[in-house]
Amino acid sequence: MRFTALASLAGAALMAMTAPAGAAAWKGYISHPLGFAFAAPGELKVEKGTYQAAVGGKHDTIVFRSVDDNIEYKAIVIDMTAQSNQAATLMGEAQYIFQDRKKVLMDTFGRVDGKFGRKLTIDLPNNGGRTTAAFYFVNGRIVSLQATVLPANGDYDTPEMGRFIDSITFYTVRAANDATELTVPK
Repeated sequence: MRFTALASLAGAALMAMTAPAGAAAWKGYISHPLGFAFAAPGELKVEKGTYQAAVGGKHDTIVFRSVDDNIEYKAIVIDMTAQSNQAATLMGEAQYIFQDRKKVLMDTFGRVDGKFGRKLTIDLPNNGGRTTAAFYFVNGRIVSLQATVLPANGDYDTPEMGRFIDSITFYTVRAANDATELTVPK
């Protein structure tokens, strides 16, 4: 028991020492109406937007965004409830738009809480950075978490991208106890 406590203390100290200077603390965020939770550094800003696709058409989006240490973190929700019966086609189209005209480094299937999705890593054109993203179709919505390491950071192998992408859960009871409820714009 004593060794375990000492190891935990040493691990916490090591994490504190290796965290980038000025890095924001990671927090849990949750949206009960949208049915998911995730973790991200710093305070999130919320924006409304529009998604446009050839098959899917035009849809409203909600983007939760933060930037820390020149890494941009986004949780994007695209409301496709009117076309829910076309889930596979709509997901495929969203993934295609994401990677179109970019260098694909990784493309694999993902599974979270029994929900199947896709994970991709791409290099942005003109040395614009590297983005890792995950896409899921849940409750009539495309939910995508995307982390982009910007050139000013340059550490394209940082574990922070994976930490963000892999933090998503669709079982809101798994959210951090102190998770902040996200405000969904009207």
